[in-house]
Amino acid sequence: MINLVQNKMFHELSCEDPIDHLDEFDRLCDLTKLNDVSEDAIKLRLFPMSLGDKAHQCENSLPHGSITTWDECKKAFLAKFFSTGRNAKLRSEISGVTQRNNETFAEAWERFKGYTSQCPHHGFNNESLLSTLYRGALPRYKEMLDTASNGHFLNQDVDDGWQLVENIANSNGNYGEDYDSHSASNSIECAEKLRTDMKALIAKLDKLTLAQSTAKNVNSVSGKELVQVQEGEENQFEEVFYMNNGQGGYQKSVPPGFAPMPSHAPPGQDMDMKAMLQQLLQDQAKGALDMSNNKLSD
Repeated sequence: MINLVQNKMFHELSCEDPIDHLDEFDRLCDLTKLNDVSEDAIKLRLFPMSLGDKAHQCENSLPHGSITTWDECKKAFLAKFFSTGRNAKLRSEISGVTQRNNETFAEAWERFKGYTSQCPHHGFNNESLLSTLYRGALPRYKEMLDTASNGHFLNQDVDDGWQLVENIANSNGNYGEDYDSHSASNSIECAEKLRTDMKALIAKLDKLTLAQSTAKNVNSVSGKELVQVQEGEENQFEEVFYMNNGQGGYQKSVPPGFAPMPSHAPPGQDMDMKAMLQQLLQDQAKGALDMSNNKLSD
């Protein structure tokens, strides 16, 4: 065992990774089990033999009796040989972890564990880590965690919370990707259908406005006004006479035998009505599209 450990020594070279050295050392120590001897005792005895001259000197400079457990030994080792920049970067990744839109909960959970394993001396306690993971999850997974907790997820015991995270991650890993893909596909289809329906409504509105509008051709001939009224595909002309109203002005009068003409809104009012209806339809469609896009982003 001593030979195996010494063959994997850490010399504090730029190409060496302290995390990899600890992982390899743990793997080698797991190959040996001694009766009545704890794992911590075995690792604390063998670890100095895994360090090169310079690294070994740093280990010897620690106050006697300051290291009593393997966890304390690992933290002291990483505090000395783990770069400050890398430590700050991983701490930032841990504290700011956020589940991506195209990422299942299982994938986010594995990524989060990767950050913490790469920086075991991050300094965050379990309760803080659990809260960070929950707050960074997508809304539907927060709701899932809350529902499984019979209320609010963060109100339960920390150990129970980690177990629930593990259970949901395992179940989500089995069907989460298919579910997310299906949900995204449905949202896209709904958005496309909504756009198509909006175009159809605007086209119908154009036809309706055109049908309600009247095309007028005015010709002044001997004090008479000829008005062309379009009804479907048939055209008819009504002759409207101007008659003195006794007050110096004229008013329209329908000759005998002709039906009174319906009053029409000025063309400007028709255009205003059309614009208002189009704006209403577009606002409604935009609101529905925003809701669809929000579901897609979730």
